[in-house]
Amino acid sequence: MAQDSSLAEKLARYCSELRYQDLSARSVAAIRRLVLDSLGCAVGALHAEPLRILAGEARLPAGPGDTASLIGGGGVALESAVLVNGALTRYLDFNDVYWARDVCHPSENIPLALACVEACGGDGRRLIEAIAVGYEAQIRLADSFSFEAMGMHHVSAAGFVAPLVIGKARAMAAGPLAHAVALGAYRHLTLSVLADGRLSMAKTLGYCLPSMEALLTTRLAASGFTGPLDIFEGLWASARLEGAGQGIEGFDLASGASRSERVSLKRYPVQYTLQSPVEAAIALRDRLGGAVREIQELVVGVHGKTARRTADPAKYRPANRETADHSLPCCVAMALLDGRLEHGQFDNGRWADPDVAALMSRIRVEPSAELERRWPRGRPAVLHAALVGGARHTVTVEIPQGDVDRPMDDGQVQQKFHALAAPVLGVARAEEVVQAVMQLEHLSSVASLMSLLRA
Repeated sequence: MAQDSSLAEKLARYCSELRYQDLSARSVAAIRRLVLDSLGCAVGALHAEPLRILAGEARLPAGPGDTASLIGGGGVALESAVLVNGALTRYLDFNDVYWARDVCHPSENIPLALACVEACGGDGRRLIEAIAVGYEAQIRLADSFSFEAMGMHHVSAAGFVAPLVIGKARAMAAGPLAHAVALGAYRHLTLSVLADGRLSMAKTLGYCLPSMEALLTTRLAASGFTGPLDIFEGLWASARLEGAGQGIEGFDLASGASRSERVSLKRYPVQYTLQSPVEAAIALRDRLGGAVREIQELVVGVHGKTARRTADPAKYRPANRETADHSLPCCVAMALLDGRLEHGQFDNGRWADPDVAALMSRIRVEPSAELERRWPRGRPAVLHAALVGGARHTVTVEIPQGDVDRPMDDGQVQQKFHALAAPVLGVARAEEVVQAVMQLEHLSSVASLMSLLRA
């Protein structure tokens, strides 16, 4: 095969050649914000039951091989750090989101990069390079291919992207790195049932479990083990469903590394399409002066796909936190009743309270063709409330706060981090983390950042 004839080889060469000096000041600033946002999500999840189980069962002790730190404290085998820290970052459903042809949460590459760069003794600039590689590869893939249209879940991208992040942390050459991608990707398609209907704890492992497994395949590739280099071409050939991809030639291999600037952050710890309905619900409560029990019927207009995925019968009877934070009627009801939506409400089982269930029964979710025409440039939701006395109110949110087109500034991201981390780390150490991340490119050791995250 001619040099760099496959997409895996071309992408591996791009990633292996990317350097910190290639990144603009805006991209570096974006990566700093994303690291801080992700660490807040992870620290905020340290108390969660699924993470307690995971840390107990998957905590491999540090040994003579690669080791890294757990968020929360403790040195462990690299595999454990990748799995547990990745699950921590994802659990609250509060981390970033990007959507184009497909959806992804590219910050799931951040705990992977942190662990691998720490294990290699790397500094802040190497970390930034590894994170940039993750964002570039995953967003370019989401722009050109849809696992969802193939009938799979978008975390299927992990097998294609995680080896590039691992390889960048290890400073692998392009040739072995291409084989790492091939070995990581050929067996890692994830069924869409991961996020359908009644959700489970498995959601939190969707990306980090194949990332952990990619550590082995990347080591194999570094030692000369080969994989099917036409892996991307095989993916496109397998996806013979309309809309899955625009043709492999649509994969953007242009130079540059600014994709980290294109993602959205979340103001609320819920599924990404629920950000606008929740924001609208809080605005409606304010308009009603808190008189939520006067609502006779609430009709929520959203994109058709949002209606199907977040208002199916299981979402009207959420049996666990994972289903509740993907339920439009539940999240809107909680926001209306409490005037806020925070992770503590989910931790306390607010979604199961009788007043939430009663209000949910008065919420009807309708797909809107008009709103679909404004998607995805705009993430609109419209709430129509009919009150007992006959009054009617309408609230529309076109773009939620945190969206790339209505972004959070540094101060808002730091405020979100403190709200999640200060109760766990204390105010002073949480601020130390903020200051370290804001100087990320000057860190001499990623281990020094991880040491601040001891709970």
